[in-house]
Amino acid sequence: HELSGGMKQRVVIAMALALNPDLLIADEPTTALDVVVQAQIINLLKDLKEKLRMSLILITHDLSIIAEIADKVAIMYAGKIVELGRMEDIYEDPKHPYTSKLLRSIPRLRGKASLEWIPGQPPDLKNPPHGCRFHPRCPHAMDKCRREEPPVISLGRDRFVSCWLHAKR
Repeated sequence: HELSGGMKQRVVIAMALALNPDLLIADEPTTALDVVVQAQIINLLKDLKEKLRMSLILITHDLSIIAEIADKVAIMYAGKIVELGRMEDIYEDPKHPYTSKLLRSIPRLRGKASLEWIPGQPPDLKNPPHGCRFHPRCPHAMDKCRREEPPVISLGRDRFVSCWLHAKR
């Protein structure tokens, strides 16, 4: 007998919960699963998080999953967190150009907005570009972006961004 992908995920989750952790780190828990099984795994994680009063760090590239389960979101680009905040705030009003482009690349069921893509190639992580790692692909890149890595800027209400567009001048 063989376990399906969804059953394997459930076994791994059960093993991770065996010692009653305060924190569960789930790295791509729905990768390579069909949408029905993805929904089951996400619902299971949501239920466990609430029932066990456990914190969950969900690592994924699938922003639709994040919208279902996350309270706070950290958006990473090339190994650096570029934006951090409450899920609703980031989805409704992204502040970093990468976050904006990423959200516009997600298919929508409603509306007639066409899908966008992020031009260029992701950077070589062994030799990342100087300054902001997103600057070669950013439509708002300035000279400062090419020279200096942006600081982490507090926007208030537990909202942070690393982008020169939001630095006080």
